[in-house]
Amino acid sequence: MKLTSMLVVVLLLVFAQTAPAATRLCWRAESVSPDIRPMLRSLGEEYPIREMQNGAPRDGEVSLQVEQDAGMAGCSVRLNGDKAVIRYAKLSHAGRALGTLLAGLAQDGATIKDRPAFSTLGIVLDCGHNATVRPDHFRKWLRRLALLGYDVAMVYTEAGYQLPGEPCFGYMRGNYKPDDLKALDQYAAQLGIEMIGSIQALGHLEQLLKWTPYASLRDTEHVLLVGEPRTYELIEKMVAHWAGVFRSRRFHLGMDETYDLGRGRYLDRNGYRRGLDIYSEHLKRVAAICERHGLRPMIWSDVLFKLANVSGNHYDKNSKIPSEIVAALPKNLDLVYWDYYKADKKHYIDRISSHRALGSEPVMASGVWSWPNFWHNWNNTEKFASPCVDACREAGLKEMLFTLWSDDGAFWELDSSFAGLAYAAEKCFGDGTVAEEKLAKRFRAVCFSDLAVHRTASKINEPLQSCSVMWDDPLLAMYLRKVARGKGPTLRDAEKHYLEVARALEPHRNDRAAGDVGHAWLVARVQAAKVGIAARLFDAYAAKDTRALAAVRDEIPPAVALIEKLAQSFRTLWLARCEPFGLEVLQIRFAGQAARYRELAQRLGELIDGKNAAIAELDEGAKGAYTPSSTLPYRSLATGSRIF
Repeated sequence: MKLTSMLVVVLLLVFAQTAPAATRLCWRAESVSPDIRPMLRSLGEEYPIREMQNGAPRDGEVSLQVEQDAGMAGCSVRLNGDKAVIRYAKLSHAGRALGTLLAGLAQDGATIKDRPAFSTLGIVLDCGHNATVRPDHFRKWLRRLALLGYDVAMVYTEAGYQLPGEPCFGYMRGNYKPDDLKALDQYAAQLGIEMIGSIQALGHLEQLLKWTPYASLRDTEHVLLVGEPRTYELIEKMVAHWAGVFRSRRFHLGMDETYDLGRGRYLDRNGYRRGLDIYSEHLKRVAAICERHGLRPMIWSDVLFKLANVSGNHYDKNSKIPSEIVAALPKNLDLVYWDYYKADKKHYIDRISSHRALGSEPVMASGVWSWPNFWHNWNNTEKFASPCVDACREAGLKEMLFTLWSDDGAFWELDSSFAGLAYAAEKCFGDGTVAEEKLAKRFRAVCFSDLAVHRTASKINEPLQSCSVMWDDPLLAMYLRKVARGKGPTLRDAEKHYLEVARALEPHRNDRAAGDVGHAWLVARVQAAKVGIAARLFDAYAAKDTRALAAVRDEIPPAVALIEKLAQSFRTLWLARCEPFGLEVLQIRFAGQAARYRELAQRLGELIDGKNAAIAELDEGAKGAYTPSSTLPYRSLATGSRIF
């Protein structure tokens, strides 16, 4: 860690430890607008917001007067001693104002005005890649979103929900019941948040299509068979279901990343057709189904652009969608432009222009970087989401979403993303400037945790790719061998870094309010152990240094103990927040890691005792340090053989 960054962390930790507790609020029914009373009662379940039936405010409480003003932009807060007046346009803006008061950001005698840059500020929470977030935990998310100023929450499920007559929907993976979704929608509505269903109506359905009853609907492994009547019967059921459980008349159909569309059974049936034509045909039929059920659909826009270019690059700037495809786009359709990987504001402005050329305003989807990390990645959220928001402000875009994906098994610490959501909200209100001290106060009041500690915990995502370190096989060492031979940070540098992060987190291990800091501490310890063992193993094996190899063998039992503690920590977090289905994926991985380290220890013992002359997996490194095209997914690093 550089001295300057360490100094910033220390100063922030000092501030965090001395920050005042949240302001206590009280209110009477006759002093607030009727539509905000359910919000105040719901927030009062967790926050110091008390409804007074009679009597006077208690010492230290601030009494509320809350007035709706549909003509104003955003909200205002005026504090006069022990009284505060909130004026708001939308219910979500009132939530933002309450967050401002709780955080102690209002100054006595002054009026704070907070204006949103976008008419829609929402999230897309991934509940489709193994982790199905339970409704009770989702309610906690909704309360915090409301106080930050969000007004939309999309539940991304793919096919992780119960659908009448379709028993394989959500089978063996956790699922949302209709009554649970209706209750969640009701709870969100009283907080000023619109719940919107987000599914898949074309691709990303491999977890459904693998079951026998759906074999006839499969084009490729994960894409539905376009043109098959049963496909549209099924989609009609999907649409009808979501039209009935959520009051929102907007609906996200997904339909992204179907780049192999028409290359499987469709090709056998119909011969070759251009992917864009097949996609357009399907989109038209699905949009008509939505219209019949009173829903306005939206889709991710990437397929339109990628299938229209020959480079294969995502959002190729030279991509031109044929005029006949543009003309065929349904008029009742919104395009959601997702883009998480560019740090250049001009890039986003150019792509917004390309979307507008299709005849409508896009919805922007940036990312709060939950993936592919064990903790929210501050660097990437700030690096990529910040210029995206700035570009959208400059371009005058109206709708902004932040996605939170759980790619490759949902091993992220779910609640650690609250810090990124708080940051994103600050970017989307006022002039877009994020003042660290104000953000820290709001985060403490809304999420009950220390922003500085979260920034420190995020350092487990550097200097190496955290998931690649964790999933690298101890003997094959595809990723860590590449690191050892590269020009970037050395394995010993990385070990030192992870140990420093663990030491900084040690005093905060009991902070679980917005992500379990003790869990991040364990991740840092495991990463330090893995890279340290690899560094010493490579050197000792190359030198055939028996004494050094024996020392490496002695490091393995403590490392295995840490891995098993981390697996137990994952179990605790998972079962507290999510349906149990999907946990097995991580338990298999960590059990595999422990078994492979024990195998390494046994092989080293056999080598030291002269029973074996070499370790074949380590000798493989003499051929070079090759890595898969992507070193992020578990299956790329766990083996050079077939994994399933």
